[in-house]
Amino acid sequence: MQHCQNTVYATDLHCCDCGEALEQKRQMHTVEELSPDLLVDVKNYAPQASTVTGVVKSMFYYKRRYKTNNDNMLYGYWWLEVEDKDGIIHEFSVDAEKDVIANLQKGNVITAFQETPLTLNYRIADGNARRVVKNDRFMPVVIVHFADQQYRSWDKTISRNYTGGTILWLVLSVITFLIMLFAAKLEFLPALLASLPVAIGVFMAEHNYHKKAKAKQEAKYDAILAATDVMLSTTLNQLGYNMLARTPSKSDVICISCQQRISQDAAHCYCCGAKQHVEAIAEKEQSLAKDDEQAISIQKALESSITKPTSIAELEHAIMDEYSLAYENDYVHKNVWARNEKGTIRHRAVLGKVLEKEQSAHANETRQTVTTTETTTTYRGGTYVGSDVKERVEVYRNRSTTLKGEIMLETASGEPFIFKAGEDLLGSVDIGDWVYYAYSSVDTKRYYKYYREYAVNVSKDITYDNSSVRSFGMVHGFNRMVLLGLTSIGLAWYFDAQDFYPLVNTLVPDVGIDLLNDYPQVVEHLDGLPVAVFIVLSVVTGVWGFIYSQINGSRLKRSVKKLESMITKFSKQFGKVSEQINKLN
Repeated sequence: MQHCQNTVYATDLHCCDCGEALEQKRQMHTVEELSPDLLVDVKNYAPQASTVTGVVKSMFYYKRRYKTNNDNMLYGYWWLEVEDKDGIIHEFSVDAEKDVIANLQKGNVITAFQETPLTLNYRIADGNARRVVKNDRFMPVVIVHFADQQYRSWDKTISRNYTGGTILWLVLSVITFLIMLFAAKLEFLPALLASLPVAIGVFMAEHNYHKKAKAKQEAKYDAILAATDVMLSTTLNQLGYNMLARTPSKSDVICISCQQRISQDAAHCYCCGAKQHVEAIAEKEQSLAKDDEQAISIQKALESSITKPTSIAELEHAIMDEYSLAYENDYVHKNVWARNEKGTIRHRAVLGKVLEKEQSAHANETRQTVTTTETTTTYRGGTYVGSDVKERVEVYRNRSTTLKGEIMLETASGEPFIFKAGEDLLGSVDIGDWVYYAYSSVDTKRYYKYYREYAVNVSKDITYDNSSVRSFGMVHGFNRMVLLGLTSIGLAWYFDAQDFYPLVNTLVPDVGIDLLNDYPQVVEHLDGLPVAVFIVLSVVTGVWGFIYSQINGSRLKRSVKKLESMITKFSKQFGKVSEQINKLN
């Protein structure tokens, strides 16, 4: 669809060339509109079958837990908000552990299918997720329509296998046999012969029922498969979503009238239709210039009177630059029982826009079989009769699921900032969101520690847990202290008091020896000298370690102070920054 030879997008209200209001809009479609008979066969078996086609507007990763005495199982899901062509928002969950869904992004076009309304019964595992996830609706089949290809995710809840079995005939035949045997007082063989026709009749009826049910199940599965094959062959272009909206560009500008984001080369705003270059001097005045000097003066006056749209890239980078920070400090961590650790502390704060994110869900399930044997011994009149051994086998299952990946932010410097994001951040950030992220890292020869000092999704107003480099520390010499303590106890136990006399005479001056002679109770317990020395050493080491910890803490505090000041500045001006970002988007 075109107007004035320019491509018209679905979100356009005016022609970007002439500014005329668009009466005809680009049409978007659903898979059912393109294929009216799509679900006819499916609804013969599942009358409530339905589809949803639309754009992913928001994503949130969360987990559900199934827990019993033997099982502790976690499953990962994406909570999606999908906007259809009529602007209606559909909210539901999809399996996040499927490969096709793992890299689903905001802005992708999907078609979700369900044969009958399905709900997730497992409890939501996290309190924050309970505030976001509004229902238990689950979509088992998802088609993702990319520009070049479509992909399908299929949940095991839709299966071709029929699980029914013939067992009713056995139950009824046994009941009939017991009635004939005890109520009708028949002999064993007549009772058995009387129940035989019941068993045969019920078996044939039940077998015929399950045969039809199995055929119906397979036919329903084949109908669903055929329908989703049609969805899978439906392209983004056929749906009309290939020209949904212009792709944001760094060269975009702000409309001089409605302050909306528009392309730099747009002569008119496609939101309000306003002309983007307003000239105060008419072109005919310029044509009246008789010589070059006059033409130049008029041209300068003309340029000074033109109102130009403001570049969005410039505005974005100005905001990013104001709250961004990067620096590093040399660091020496003092230790009592080991050499000092020398290294570098790096600090960085980045306000940026999410350009890309890569994510994947990983599930891990373990099974543990525990066999318990119980033995019951029976005695009668004090005489052993026998033993009854019962063996009980229990299976314990544990299942975990995690979301891992990286986020790429656009920064003020123009170079993207890529970092491994935590599950909480990765699972709630969409492409296009603004994120403020600050971290510190300590890098020494033997240690590398990373601290997420501050993280907030500005676009969604979500603040995440953090840690501080102030808590950095290392434990050296603990094993040595334990060894010394055990050695001192061993020496005190092995040697007698007189064994230490030569050592005391060598180390203690004569004045000290005379003083010790006045305290015979001390001399008698010289075998405790190693323990006493250890206690004194422990006290001195403790005081020494406390002083060093204060020195280390002070250095860490000074190092991170500038970063904390920047974080405080951003926190205080969060409302202002959020308002500016919303205008730019």
